[in-house]
Amino acid sequence: MFLRQKLQEGLTAWQKLLLIAVLGAMVLGYIVTDPRQSMEEIGYRLAWLALTGVGLSFLYSVYHKKAELNVQRSALLMLLIVVQIMIINWLQDLLPIEIGRYSVTNGQLLLALPYALAPGMTAVMLGKKLGVFATLCTTLVGMALMPADFTMANYVVLSLMAGLISALLCDRVARREKILYAGFVTGAAVFVAAVALGCFRGSGLYTLHDGFHVGGFAAEAAVALGVNFVVSVVVGGLMPLMERLFNISTHITWLEWSDMNHPILKKLQMTAPGTFHHSLYVQRLAEAAAEAVGADVTRAGVCGLYHDIGKLNNPQFFTENIGNQAFSPHNDLTAEGSARIIIQHVKDGVDIARKYKLNSRIISAIREHHGKLLTFYFYRKAMDRYVEEKKKFDEGLIDTCPEEVSRAVFTYEGPIPQTRESGIVSMADAVESATRSLVNPTEEERRSIIDKIFRERILDGHLRDCQLTLGDLDKIKESFLTTLSTMNHNRIAYPPPASQDDEAESAASVHQARSAS
Repeated sequence: MFLRQKLQEGLTAWQKLLLIAVLGAMVLGYIVTDPRQSMEEIGYRLAWLALTGVGLSFLYSVYHKKAELNVQRSALLMLLIVVQIMIINWLQDLLPIEIGRYSVTNGQLLLALPYALAPGMTAVMLGKKLGVFATLCTTLVGMALMPADFTMANYVVLSLMAGLISALLCDRVARREKILYAGFVTGAAVFVAAVALGCFRGSGLYTLHDGFHVGGFAAEAAVALGVNFVVSVVVGGLMPLMERLFNISTHITWLEWSDMNHPILKKLQMTAPGTFHHSLYVQRLAEAAAEAVGADVTRAGVCGLYHDIGKLNNPQFFTENIGNQAFSPHNDLTAEGSARIIIQHVKDGVDIARKYKLNSRIISAIREHHGKLLTFYFYRKAMDRYVEEKKKFDEGLIDTCPEEVSRAVFTYEGPIPQTRESGIVSMADAVESATRSLVNPTEEERRSIIDKIFRERILDGHLRDCQLTLGDLDKIKESFLTTLSTMNHNRIAYPPPASQDDEAESAASVHQARSAS
């Protein structure tokens, strides 16, 4: 009853994580035990699994960031670990295997184990840190399945080596071909290490146990390379399905979103060219700043590219798309009406992003890039109008007392930035917009306006939840200054010729110089 009630009320994130861990441990306990085993062996395996689970859970909660501890990531990690252990257990149950007149030994079976499955898929989907963690998990849990002899030691060496290689090579892959490359390297490393272990520990590899046999040597090499090649194909093929099931986007998908041929970006170029150009600047600023503080460069850049897509619905109302401010459509609107249109672009952007199934991180950056800031220009315009009409009312020039200006009408709904990348995009957006209004600014002028923006954002609490330290903000400011100076450098102005004779003389000089060269 209690469990049913909690499920109906809804579990918290930490309760869901605990439930995933408990269910995963129960499944692993079922896999590593067998009714045919003695009670002593069952007790040993369960005790080993329990101690391993406690240690790994503590390491996971301490070592990894709070942002990484979410239900989807944890569920995917547990699923991959369970699948790999199931495959290892199934292959162990097949022993002894007779192939013709040959018998497959425990040592030879080590070549056929899919060491890279969980680490490789985890690294591709969640990054190399969790890929390394998956390597530790599968190695330690898999030890419960190995016989307590030299095979267990060899398994530990091969599993750790293969998992680490796969996790490092599959991190932030930009092309699917790299996954195949990682599979080939992992397979080659497993084979070489297995041969070395057979040479020095007598693992039972028959190619070296009873003398060298070319056929057996080639067959074992083919098994090691073939298994890891199949694993890499499975990892690459399951990526789209895993992304959809667990709402996780790989580095490849993030790069695909940065393609300028994406329908949203193509429409932005045609419908709101000023906004598109602004977004390109924000993307470059965000990428440089993210690199400076160790944040996710690709994610920050893509979020910067899409942060203003809500302006597609009413591009003519945003200043970067208005050619002549004298004919601005805001001239015919009240300050409240203008503010509502400006604020609406955040909600419109979220709707567009959901329509095109963009990543939740992009949607969050769109929703958060203005936080709970004030549309100050229109708020000030409304206040000036209120003061003017109130003065007229006090002087008896008008009969109706004007209503006080509601600050809420001119304030974005928020929330404030919740991640480092979202905070960086928010600041890049503000800095790019502010510095664009400067005419031939000096570095001191840029620094002054950037310092002012950062000081205001810090004081009003805009950045308090995005995990950016004061040291990070100093690095971001310097990054913005450097990036702006490289993007907005001045060119030398070439003076026109004073007269037609000077122009002819200049042309003749150029002709003579070319002839001489």
